[in-house]
Amino acid sequence: MLIFDQFNRGERPLRWMAAVVGGGLLLLLLGLLRVQILGHRRFEQSLHTQSFQSVRVPALRGRILDRNGRELVGNAPRYRLDVYLETLSRDFGREYGQLRREIIAARGGTNATPAGIWTRILSKLRRESPRVLIRPEENQLLWRQARYNVVSNVVAKVAAKVGLPLTLTESELHRHWANSRALPLAVLRRLTPQQVALLTEQSWSIHGLSVELQAVRHYPHGSLAAHALGYLVRADDFADEEGDSFDYRLRDYRGAAGLEAAFDADLRGTPGSRSILVNSDGYRVGETLTSAPVPGRNLITTLDLEVQKAAESALSTVSGEERGAVVVLDVRNGDVLAMASAPAFDPGEWIDGVSRARWTNYYDVPKRTPLINRATDGAYSPGSTFKIVTALAALENGLDPDRVQIVEPNPAKPGKGLFQRGNIRIEDTAPPGPYDFRRAFIRSSNAYFIHFGLEAGYDRLLSTAHRFHFGEQTRIQLRPTEERSGWMPSPAEARAERWPLGRLANFSIGQEVTVTPLQLAVMVSAVANGGTVHYPRLVDRLESGDPLSDEVAHAVRPGQVRGLLGARPEHLARIRAAMRDDVLDPEGTGTTARVTDYTVCGKTGTAEIKGNGIKDKVTWFSSFAPFESPRYAVVVMVESGASGGRTCGPVARRIYEHLRTRDAGNGRPLALAP
Repeated sequence: MLIFDQFNRGERPLRWMAAVVGGGLLLLLLGLLRVQILGHRRFEQSLHTQSFQSVRVPALRGRILDRNGRELVGNAPRYRLDVYLETLSRDFGREYGQLRREIIAARGGTNATPAGIWTRILSKLRRESPRVLIRPEENQLLWRQARYNVVSNVVAKVAAKVGLPLTLTESELHRHWANSRALPLAVLRRLTPQQVALLTEQSWSIHGLSVELQAVRHYPHGSLAAHALGYLVRADDFADEEGDSFDYRLRDYRGAAGLEAAFDADLRGTPGSRSILVNSDGYRVGETLTSAPVPGRNLITTLDLEVQKAAESALSTVSGEERGAVVVLDVRNGDVLAMASAPAFDPGEWIDGVSRARWTNYYDVPKRTPLINRATDGAYSPGSTFKIVTALAALENGLDPDRVQIVEPNPAKPGKGLFQRGNIRIEDTAPPGPYDFRRAFIRSSNAYFIHFGLEAGYDRLLSTAHRFHFGEQTRIQLRPTEERSGWMPSPAEARAERWPLGRLANFSIGQEVTVTPLQLAVMVSAVANGGTVHYPRLVDRLESGDPLSDEVAHAVRPGQVRGLLGARPEHLARIRAAMRDDVLDPEGTGTTARVTDYTVCGKTGTAEIKGNGIKDKVTWFSSFAPFESPRYAVVVMVESGASGGRTCGPVARRIYEHLRTRDAGNGRPLALAP
């Protein structure tokens, strides 16, 4: 009761203090009454006009690695500058008011809808100009112009800070406003570290900005192995897979080719989601992460980064604008150590989209076709490399390799041979004279192999070709299904079509049918390893992108056998010896592939392309090494080359030189043991 005693004694300062405190409490009570009782309907309505909207958040895409764990494809940080429109809402209102006043003033009137009670009272006391009516459609245009003026002003300030000529079109802003108002507007998608530092230091003077860190797909080696790795394109069709569960979807990508497409679901991971609270104006009020994205799995390939570099470097030495392919296989288990196709492309340029000029001047040039993987999708006549198949069929048909066959001279071309039977007349690139199996193979005599191919017949020739699985899908893990795998008819089809002798003669020397470089590499591997046809393997395993995860890696078993040739060992040994001599013997066509202290075995080939006014060549070199203990198969194909020996042989030599040096340097084979 002491405090009341002080009041009774007449302490005036204390009474004043009590009055102030009492007045403050009274104001608080009135404010509480206004908020909770008088204004409850307004706040209740505001709560009802707010809504939660979901945003799809893409997961970090898994990496693609070579067989030794070196990164072929990864993710790199990228800084993006965003403008949050909700922070500019008051600026929009002020700009709108200014534009409205300017229009009214320009029309010589006053505001048709005075804003407040004092304006209405004062308007009664003075004589005012005629009111100007602003139609609803004009009002919408004013708001649109106001928003653009404010945001473009922000963009102009950013441009001055970073020293770049940034622009924002009205259509871009309007599209974002109509479709993604609750999300930030990206002003600059690729900020350098210097620009980030400038904006971080000086952005306090620019309202509504935020620097966001993103992870973008990164191809550290540019165009290296581009066709095997593939590329990404913008994906706006995930709604087809996920239904309508998201209101917004942040930018995401889908694999469009190569491993990026074949293993897209594994690499992409599982997207997360954010919940955004949006008010009645469509602005973001707040957000929460409802589920975190799960990173994609890492893909470990059988490719060897250094061998891939060597293969592409060797292929680039072809004069002119090279168009060709290289495949390097481990003959013991079918592992793909390198796969190159030229011309190539940089997968990184597809992340932000290829310009129309770039597409027209590079990608859409008919003869160039850089997006085609010539190693797996390019179907070509194999030329004389197919004589390996003809040789095996002839040997199994009873050919005595020591038997001498006389090749007749070509009267039209002195020094060249000729095969002639009835109306069949096929020129030979080898000179006329006596040929046994070995000499016919290393000189690549057309007449010799046509003669014994006809003796073997199309049943034996075609069945031998199908034991190598020509004309069938290789099932390489670059896509769910292969679109093209060359063309090789079955014996029944040839019988139904009643193949004439002329067609069978051309077939014996690698015309009439088509193969892919990968299929030819599988064939050479089977000859080199003693008759086992493997499925080519490009993927070793899939494993979690989280190093702390206990998820078990999904491995692709190496050395999967597709079939056995069933050929007699001495026949395969005879062919291998002939391939060795084709490189070592001075008479051979493959001497340009010779490597010191490393026995390369090969077969050259040149196929002619005629028709529709086109005359061109496809040149080949199919090989394996070393002869004593076969380990690698190397197939080189070049379009518009001079010949297999002159064009493709030197490319293979450079690759084998790298393999020899590499193996000698680390004392172990490149390929993993099966």
